[in-house]
Amino acid sequence: MRIALYAGALLALATLSTPDALRCALATSASALFEAAPFLLAGIIAGRLLRHSNAMAYLGCGCTAGPSARSLPAAAATWLLFGPVVAAARLGAAFAVARLLHRGDRRPGCPQPPDLLAEFAALLPPAILTGAATQFAAAVDPAKLPPILGAAAGAMLGFMTAPCGLGAVAVAGALRVQAPIAAAAFLCVAGIIDLRALRRPTHSEKGHDALAYALLAVAFAIVASRRGDALVHPAIAPLMAACAGAALICAIAYRREQSPTRRCAPVLMLAGAMIGAPPPQYHATETTLADLFAGEHLTFTGTLARSGAESALVRYAITCCRADAAPVVVRLDRTPRFAAGSWLRVDGRIESIGGNLRLVAGSAQRIAPPADPFIYR
Repeated sequence: MRIALYAGALLALATLSTPDALRCALATSASALFEAAPFLLAGIIAGRLLRHSNAMAYLGCGCTAGPSARSLPAAAATWLLFGPVVAAARLGAAFAVARLLHRGDRRPGCPQPPDLLAEFAALLPPAILTGAATQFAAAVDPAKLPPILGAAAGAMLGFMTAPCGLGAVAVAGALRVQAPIAAAAFLCVAGIIDLRALRRPTHSEKGHDALAYALLAVAFAIVASRRGDALVHPAIAPLMAACAGAALICAIAYRREQSPTRRCAPVLMLAGAMIGAPPPQYHATETTLADLFAGEHLTFTGTLARSGAESALVRYAITCCRADAAPVVVRLDRTPRFAAGSWLRVDGRIESIGGNLRLVAGSAQRIAPPADPFIYR
């Protein structure tokens, strides 16, 4: 299964033709691992202190092993966006799947909780697939797909990307505006029966590697020093510093141990932190800014996107990490004189034109690209 996942990911990445797309895929894969690190580390510590405690699976954002929809904060966010029935159904399904998977994976004795490198090794395949899948998803407008294909696309996106609990809610909320069927299918799969939920922990007596821990320490330090490095939410940056310290301690403690196979995930994370990536590309033209109403005054900053005669301003919002970045899009009433890809600040009023909400620009000003292209929820 692992070989098939890697082969599929490599084949998908090979079809991404542009260097920017490859860099975006690398950054997205790395961000999924960076986001998970603090919760994995906390879960490992809790497991050693409390003997197999699953507290972090319920109290964190859903980055730990198993169905991420068990996260209570994610259930609360689902309640706010989709109502109590959907929240309760997802939480119950996640608990049921977790119980079934645990029942089928019982081992005699009382094994030690897995180490951090083992957790990263198990999360690497879904992280790589997340990077590839998000690039393909950006090129597809799910609103234009037939209902059956839209549902299949939403389910496949949820299975392959395997986002954290909060990330799944954010992506589903963005999909719901333009593709409610795809959003519903996504919610039925993501966080319940996806790659993160199905992955099996990697148990090994010789799973430590001094070089891998050293690479992790450097990668975490870079992300922490750059306030998230556009890979994770800036609020998580202090946790990256703590992870850097923990990785450095492990590098010293296990300085005589080697396990070259455990270096793949740290290398990917370090590459993502150092190389960086351009903002995600968006090709659809639907309005995904929620709660707009005709007559509202709006000032919006984003990149200019064009599709035929349609034009829109686009900016991406991050909930936890780059892997759950969702587009915030405002359609314009007319195409500005600026080139596609330009950063604009447009001030105007929302009006209903042809049954669609559009921003009628009173002024449009070209601005320099911001140091951080994302906005954060």
